[in-house]
Amino acid sequence: MNTNRYILATHNPVTRNNGVVWHRLHSEREDICEALLKECGTDVEPPGLAHGTSPEKALRTANWHRELLQARLRKTNDALDRLMSGSYGACCTCGRWIEDTKLNFDPAIAYCIDCWRRMQTKH
Repeated sequence: MNTNRYILATHNPVTRNNGVVWHRLHSEREDICEALLKECGTDVEPPGLAHGTSPEKALRTANWHRELLQARLRKTNDALDRLMSGSYGACCTCGRWIEDTKLNFDPAIAYCIDCWRRMQTKH
């Protein structure tokens, strides 16, 4: 049995491009988790309540914000998984490469523009 016991650093997706994408995604993930933990604090008054907003509306806004953070956390975790598996940058639907400008804008992007448009027209 011939097994390669040495993995070159260039083959490791985390160290590729000096780890810029991994560090960016990981940092965003930490920021999101921190924000979610702050929102889950029981002593914190819902945002907007001090500005004369009704408690119901403030609670809806807080829930909406938490759902946005959770959705972004899922996208960031998925992007980190793709990075580690070596499929980062490829569209999750068709497998085509996602443009570098789009990945630079949002490193958690999972779909090429054509597949994204098709998904938008279905909804």
